[in-house]
Amino acid sequence: MWGTVLALALYAGVDPVRVGISVLLCSRPRPVVHLVALWLGGVVVGVVVGLAVLFGLHDFALVVMHRVQLAANSSTVGIIQIAMGVLALLVAAPIAVGFSARQRAAVAPAAVPGEDPSRRAGPTALSRLSTRALDALQAGPPWVSFLIGVGLTTDFRYLAALIAILASGTALGTQVSAAAIYTVLGLAFAEIPLASHLAAPAQTHAVMSRLHDWVKARWRPVLGVVVASLGVLLMTTGMGHV
Repeated sequence: MWGTVLALALYAGVDPVRVGISVLLCSRPRPVVHLVALWLGGVVVGVVVGLAVLFGLHDFALVVMHRVQLAANSSTVGIIQIAMGVLALLVAAPIAVGFSARQRAAVAPAAVPGEDPSRRAGPTALSRLSTRALDALQAGPPWVSFLIGVGLTTDFRYLAALIAILASGTALGTQVSAAAIYTVLGLAFAEIPLASHLAAPAQTHAVMSRLHDWVKARWRPVLGVVVASLGVLLMTTGMGHV
């Protein structure tokens, strides 16, 4: 149990998407407020879901999770995972192509007099949507950061950790401790920059600002690599079940 819980918690704590959002919040005014809100959102999910599964829905959760385990080992789920992996790779490809097109547009010559402006490449729908989402995150109040923390930490990794905890059959106190440790380690993406801001605010803000600028300039290839890696992982996992 402990090996599975710790591995899933560390995996969640260094998730590139979560780290990227944390870096983005660090570049905002009053970063400590937003990081605290982000962390509280994750804690609320960890406490509410953990207590509900381990106490209120213990027997029901065991039955459901047993059925989920049986279904997860079926060939049908393997085929679904392979299909999702292929879809992820198909999504990653246009992201990378869009980045290349953006690079070419950045070094493209100025418009020639008499040239049709409609022939020049403009921002894609994905680029416009991503820009609006980033702007909303940067301009949102602390409660938006709280909701982001809730959404980020409500994922399959915590459910998988709870499955391992319930299946271990250990004492209830040990199970609660394991769930608490997962929650603390899984929120490292918010806890580490928060502690750094409290200890050395000026230095942390300078480092995070440079990191934010670097990620912002290269977010498309980074996102493409993350999505492609997820696709390969899904396909590999699915092939093991077929």
